[in-house]
Amino acid sequence: MALVSPIAKRLRCPGCGGVLQAEAGSLRCQDPSCADRSILAEAVPRPMESLAGTDRGADLAAPATTAARDRSPTLTRTARVSAFIPGPFRPARSQAQLQRFAMRAAAASGRPRILLVCGTDATRQRRVLESVGARVSCIGTTPGIAGGDIVCDPTRLPLPDGLFDGVVVHRALHRCLEPHRVVAELLRVVRKAGLVHVEEPFVQATLEGPADLFRFTHLGLRALFRECEELDSGIVDGPGAAAASAWRQLTWSLPRSGRMGFVFSAAGSLQSFFWKYLDPWLARRPRALDSAASLYFLGAKASQPVSAAELVAGYRGAAARRGVVHAQARPANEVFTEWAADGRDVGMEIGHAAAVQEMLAAALSMPGMADGFTAVDAGCGNGWVVRKLRASPACRTATGVDGSAGMIARARSLDPFGSYQIGDLMTWQPAAPVDLVVSMEVLYYLADPVALLRRIATAWLKPGGYAVIGIDHYQENEPSLGWPEYVGTQMATWPEAQWLAAFTSAGFTHVRHWRAAPGPGWAGTLVMLVRAPLHST
Repeated sequence: MALVSPIAKRLRCPGCGGVLQAEAGSLRCQDPSCADRSILAEAVPRPMESLAGTDRGADLAAPATTAARDRSPTLTRTARVSAFIPGPFRPARSQAQLQRFAMRAAAASGRPRILLVCGTDATRQRRVLESVGARVSCIGTTPGIAGGDIVCDPTRLPLPDGLFDGVVVHRALHRCLEPHRVVAELLRVVRKAGLVHVEEPFVQATLEGPADLFRFTHLGLRALFRECEELDSGIVDGPGAAAASAWRQLTWSLPRSGRMGFVFSAAGSLQSFFWKYLDPWLARRPRALDSAASLYFLGAKASQPVSAAELVAGYRGAAARRGVVHAQARPANEVFTEWAADGRDVGMEIGHAAAVQEMLAAALSMPGMADGFTAVDAGCGNGWVVRKLRASPACRTATGVDGSAGMIARARSLDPFGSYQIGDLMTWQPAAPVDLVVSMEVLYYLADPVALLRRIATAWLKPGGYAVIGIDHYQENEPSLGWPEYVGTQMATWPEAQWLAAFTSAGFTHVRHWRAAPGPGWAGTLVMLVRAPLHST
C-alpha cells in the first residue's frame, strides 16, 4: 500500500533523522548506518516503542483497515442502536473550538500546514481544518483510525523540526504513557509561534479500557504546555455533561450481564442527557472548571516556558486554597496572573476607567495625533486600554505588552485578533517606534522606574512622541500607602515631586501633570503627559 498523502514526502527516520524512501510497499531509511532501516509497512510506520512502553510493533504495524474489518457484528448492532440514544456530550461545542483554531491558523499563515493527532475518528476534525484551506497531515496513535494518514508512536515522530504551522491534539494525550514526551515531540515539529490546540477528557469514566491512562485538570493541561503562551483555554463539556456521563456509567455498572448493562446504560442516558444543556449557563462559573467533563487549551509555541509560580498563580477554579501563604515581595507578574485568574482584572478596568478616560482625552488632543497614530500600552493587563485606543478613528495600530502571562492570556481571550505580547518591560521594545505610549498603574512596581522611562523616551517613542502615564500609589495619596503589604509585592512609594523629577531625568519634556478623577478621601490618579526629545540621541 503506497502512501499518497503529502506527509509521505516529509517523513524522516525517527532513529537517525535520515530521509525515507519507498521500496516495495514499505519505507526504508536511506542512511546505511541506521540501526533499524525498515520504518514503514502497509503504509503504517512501525513505532520504535509503543504507547504502553512495551514492544507491540506487530500490533501497530497492521493496516488501518484491519481494525475496521475485524469489528464484530454485535458491536455494530449496538452502535446502530446507540446512535438513536441521546448522549451526555455536545460535539458542536468541540467543533466550535476547533473552528476558532482553524480561523486563527488561517489568519496567521494563509494556507497553514497542520498536524492532526487523534486517538479516535479524525474525519470530522480534518473536515473542519480543511474548510479554511489548511493542509492537514493526520497521525493516529492506534490502528484503525478513520481519516488518518499514518499510525506511529507520538514520542518519536518521523518528521523534521518546525515543519508545521500548528498542531491539533484531539483526545490523544490521555492514551499516552508519557504525555510530557509526546508534548515535547509535538512542539519540536511546530515552528516558533506556531499554534497548538488540545482537547482532553477530565471528569469522565474510562473511555478505552487499557488504552485510557490519564486525566488532566485545567491547570494540569496548561502545565503540559508550559512551553506555550496561552491564547485561550476552558470548558468543552461542563459539569452537566460530567454528571450525565457519571449517571449513565452508574446505571451501566448495576447489572452483571453485558446485554442488560447496555439496556441500563441506555435508560440512564435517557434520564440524564438533558443535563448537558445546563453547561452554557454553568461554564462561566469558576467551580465549573473544577468539574468539567472535558477541557481545551489553545496556545502558541513560545521562546521560554512559563514559571512554576506563575503557572500555579493562574489557577482559575474555585477549590479552596488551604494553607497557601504568600511571602512578601512576590513578583508583580505572579500577582497579576493570580488576579486575572480570579477575575480581578475586571475590577481594575472599572476602577481606573474614569482616570484613563481623562488621560486618553488629553493625549489624543496633542498636535498631530488626529492625523493618525501608533500606540503601545505598557502593562496592558487584560487589554482594555488597547481596545479603547483602537476605537479611535485615528489609531493605526495599538499593541499591549505585559509581564504577566495570565493577563496576556486574558487579553487574547477577550480580543483574539488584537496585538498582545508577554514581555519584561525593562528589555522589551516595539518593532518600530510609536507615536504614543500609555501606561496605567505600572511604574511603581519596577525596581528602577527611571530606567524604563529612559527606554520609553529613547527606544519606544518616535522623536517628539508622547507618553501619558498614570499612577495611584504615591505619598500624597494616603489610601494607597498600605498597598505594598496588602498586595504582597514591592512598590516604589515616592512623593509627587520625585515622580515629576524622574521624567525630567529620563529626558522627557513636561507637557502637563494633574490628578485625575479625585474623590472624597482619594487624591486621584497622578497623571504625567510628557514628550520625548525632538531629536534622537
